[in-house]
Amino acid sequence: MRDLFLVGYFFLLFYIAFYGAHLYWLIRLYLKHRHERYPTPPPADKLPVVTVQLPIYNERYVVTRLIRSITAFDWPKDRLEIQVLDDSDDDTSTRAADEVARWQAEGFDIHHIRRSHRTGFKAGALADGMTSARGEFVAIFDADNVPHPDFLNKTIPHFQNDRIGLVQARWSFLNRDESLLCRAQALFLDSHFYIEQAARSRGGLFMNFNGTAGVWRAAAITEAGGWQSDTLTEDLDLSYRAQMAGWRMRFLEDVEVPTELPSSIRAFKAQQFRWTKGAIETGRKVLGKLIRSDQPVRIKLASCWHLTQKTIALALLLLSIMLVPALYIRAEGGMLKLLLIDLPIFLLGTGSMSLFYSLAYRRSKQAGTAITNLVLPVLTSIGIALSVNNSLAIIAALTGRHKSFVRTPKTGTTGRLALSLSSDYRVPFDLSVRAELFFACYAFGAILLAMVTGLYMSVPYLTTFAVGFTFFSYLSLRERYV
Repeated sequence: MRDLFLVGYFFLLFYIAFYGAHLYWLIRLYLKHRHERYPTPPPADKLPVVTVQLPIYNERYVVTRLIRSITAFDWPKDRLEIQVLDDSDDDTSTRAADEVARWQAEGFDIHHIRRSHRTGFKAGALADGMTSARGEFVAIFDADNVPHPDFLNKTIPHFQNDRIGLVQARWSFLNRDESLLCRAQALFLDSHFYIEQAARSRGGLFMNFNGTAGVWRAAAITEAGGWQSDTLTEDLDLSYRAQMAGWRMRFLEDVEVPTELPSSIRAFKAQQFRWTKGAIETGRKVLGKLIRSDQPVRIKLASCWHLTQKTIALALLLLSIMLVPALYIRAEGGMLKLLLIDLPIFLLGTGSMSLFYSLAYRRSKQAGTAITNLVLPVLTSIGIALSVNNSLAIIAALTGRHKSFVRTPKTGTTGRLALSLSSDYRVPFDLSVRAELFFACYAFGAILLAMVTGLYMSVPYLTTFAVGFTFFSYLSLRERYV
């Protein structure tokens, strides 16, 4: 039994280290291309018609701001179509209709499109809008986006290369400084955009549309099979189908679109659940076809990692369960084996993550702010704490269990007011919260055991688990009872 446990334990460590090693590959690509920028081509002689799609659902606090930001685009009215794709069942629809009527009177080609159902959720709404869209290009924005007036001027010229199917802009964050949770999310996403998306785009790998703040060539959407709702990440799914069909994608680091981060822990976990489940569903859907395709081996390998990286959550959860038994076994083997075997393998995985976040930290020019300096060392802990929530998402995806699309609420404000406006996201005392509380106590117990048995070198390793689970437990309990 002991040997079987050790096999499982080291398999998990090597599994995490494998994905960590791949992060080093992305870091190498980023460093190789970090000084490169896609030059903005000159404006076309004749500006094309662009359809802007705004999928919304119960967004009363931000819908007006969104529509006004689009009507402020520096683009000819006769070449701009705006679709407000409204699936709301609250007073958002009234606010949207009033705003649309106002801009129609100003001469804008803007439409308030309502469906009698929510079939397909966001993917269904986008597909429905495509049936009447007249634009050669389709820009998509979520309800919390506030794009700058020159957005189309900076993105549309890149389509002069007729094989570019998507141009993706970078997200910036309106409420980055709101809380420790928002700071952590911002740094997570900075690493995705500044490092991962930049490396994939410039390194010739498959990248993904982020669901918003991007422009599609309408022909690419159609040729790839259109929007499909059989995964929770319709953006990732369409991205892969389009690239497998021969379309290329371009990430523009210097074009930013301000957006809003989830203010509550439940909203954040709901978002992560959706992204994790959708990524696994997309992997099940497209990886077989991709592996059998004639794409280069490096693209196949990078795509396999990209679409399965979320499974690290399950490995981290199982590793959390093994903390105490591993300490008992290590107590028999002594400190030398811990230093020579366990520690190097774990550092191979976590070291790449730390470097990944540190590069994004510097690139986003957030270094030096006190609260960010506090967040950076605990990002790995937060990733560990997400393992409960994301493992449930992985299990749901692998078992084919369906779950309704849960929106991330946007409030258009910050602080306590933001939390109160998203009161429908008050944390229930459900399985994930109970598990996070259990693992917080369990990790502190493991730290105590390590000190009693003299395995002091394992304390920093165990602390990463304790800090993450304690942080999530605290936020969940605060939002439930305060």
